[in-house]
Amino acid sequence: MRSLALGLLPLAWGCSYVEIPFPAGKNGTSYMIARTMELSNMAGSTKHNVEVFPPGTAGGAHGYVAAMTTFHLPGVHAKVAGEGMNDVGLTVSALALAESMYEERQEGMLAVQAEGVIPQLLAHCDSVASVLDFLASVRVVQGPLSTELALHWAIADASGQSVVVEYLRGQRQVSQNNPRVLTNDPHLEWHWRNLNTYSNLSPLYPDKNSFMEVDTDSIVGRVPHPVGHGWNLHGLPGDTTSVSRFVRLFYLRGYALHAAPMKDASDAIVLGTALLNNVFIPYGTVAEEPIFGPGVDRPEFTPYAILKSPAEKKMLVRGYRNMQWRQIDLSKLDLAKARTWPIEDGSLGIVDITNEDSVKTATTQSDKSAIAVV
Repeated sequence: MRSLALGLLPLAWGCSYVEIPFPAGKNGTSYMIARTMELSNMAGSTKHNVEVFPPGTAGGAHGYVAAMTTFHLPGVHAKVAGEGMNDVGLTVSALALAESMYEERQEGMLAVQAEGVIPQLLAHCDSVASVLDFLASVRVVQGPLSTELALHWAIADASGQSVVVEYLRGQRQVSQNNPRVLTNDPHLEWHWRNLNTYSNLSPLYPDKNSFMEVDTDSIVGRVPHPVGHGWNLHGLPGDTTSVSRFVRLFYLRGYALHAAPMKDASDAIVLGTALLNNVFIPYGTVAEEPIFGPGVDRPEFTPYAILKSPAEKKMLVRGYRNMQWRQIDLSKLDLAKARTWPIEDGSLGIVDITNEDSVKTATTQSDKSAIAVV
């Protein structure tokens, strides 16, 4: 019989993932990866850290940095990587997919438990191509946690290659992630098809009915006529389900890039932050599962968010309470030394400028462009 603790896991782990293109790198285009972790603080005992894993971890040649979640539950003490980047800019993000069904073990082939996929890939691989070769050489199987905590993975490298790996009906499925968005259930192709449902959305002001306007000769004025702004997005779903988050990230990113293409990584960080804010889940807004009783399945929320630039080998992290970005530059980091940073540092990240005489600002070309757009 499965334990209550394990039974909580599928209720607890969601996520959102989106990539933002900006001009840089050998190919002319690099990507800023923005992702949130949506997770319940189960029984008040779930912890999150960022950790450095030196080369040699999991028998691989690469050192890496990973966001680790530790579960302290009755009968379960486990630490799981949900996110990471290695020393050559390979990145892997795990997101929940309840319909996952993994491969069967096969004699003579290494079996990798699903919850251990991120450490294996980051330690052993240097590109999307090498990841796919590695996964073809092993069997990804159900483990103690993945019995309940089923996952799929968004994988990207410094060259801009991006794929999603899912295990459906026991078969590995690899999708070139051209839309460069991922959330949770259902599987990826379903989400792609669902984007067609919202093709009525538009980046343009909704004045297509102006030909039939009639003057009411009253305070109402001419009708029909849009009042205020934002009606071009009318019908964009606003709830926190994985289906709605996928749609919002795809369309909002697309319209933002259409209005103001990115000029550099700083622009991509700003847009990535805005998109993450749009799918941010405040604590208490997602209903608890009543079957488990009060205080067990605590409400799902967004305990942390990540920005990653594979080409620059930079990772930014923020928490739920302290939403100030903190950066880890893997090109400067001593990966030979294991280190741990708590995602929440105990502060709100607020800087008091009351007694500062003046604040120096650096106005970049991007800033000037943004001002011009506004």
